[in-house]
Amino acid sequence: MTMCRGVRGATTVEQDDREEILKATTQLLALMIRRNEIDSADLASATFTVTKDLHSEFPALAARQLGWLEVPLLCGYEVSVEGSLPQCIRVLLHWNTTKSQSEIQHVYIRDAVKLRPDLSKVPAVDIEELERWIAEHLKED
Repeated sequence: MTMCRGVRGATTVEQDDREEILKATTQLLALMIRRNEIDSADLASATFTVTKDLHSEFPALAARQLGWLEVPLLCGYEVSVEGSLPQCIRVLLHWNTTKSQSEIQHVYIRDAVKLRPDLSKVPAVDIEELERWIAEHLKED
């Protein structure tokens, strides 16, 4: 039976830079797609948040650049709590799938592994290989 499931992910950037935000978000989304075998046609929506120190670009633009033209996207600010992880981009995908909750693989990369170390025990990410995969599978002509 198909259910709507949440898939969480987070990453960080080193500085508030438009290109860095888009690249980090693209990498995060690519890993979420690969690890969960997500087809964008099955996405109900996606919500992105950034910490208040990031304002150079909407992370949802990375999803649009991946071809998610019919997926409803929303951006907002993460609640600002003293001592929270800075320069962080989070995403929550609402995905229609037959997978159970326990089969969902949430993705936390870069410094965002600090947010959920219990969910970050996955193989190291080969960024060069990931960028090749993105170029082959996700970028629109």
